[in-house]
Amino acid sequence: MNKKTVIRLTSFLLLIVTIICVVTGIIKWPGLIPALGLTYRQVPVAIITDIHDWSGLLMTVLVMVHVYQFRGFIRRMARDFFS
Repeated sequence: MNKKTVIRLTSFLLLIVTIICVVTGIIKWPGLIPALGLTYRQVPVAIITDIHDWSGLLMTVLVMVHVYQFRGFIRRMARDFFS
């Protein structure tokens, strides 16, 4: 795979994992389940929590890879910003 394909794949995976993390985080929001008229027995909170935690960890790894991929751009922008 060439560099452009790897960057696109990383960006796409980062987008998907971020969406999963955000959606599960909203579902876990304190008081939301009862506000929707649901009970905690009707919603698999333990599974949602696991998905949320793992997607957060994967998102962290993908962000670090993404920053590494764009390290030159980040350096140039920082240099321009601070000069």
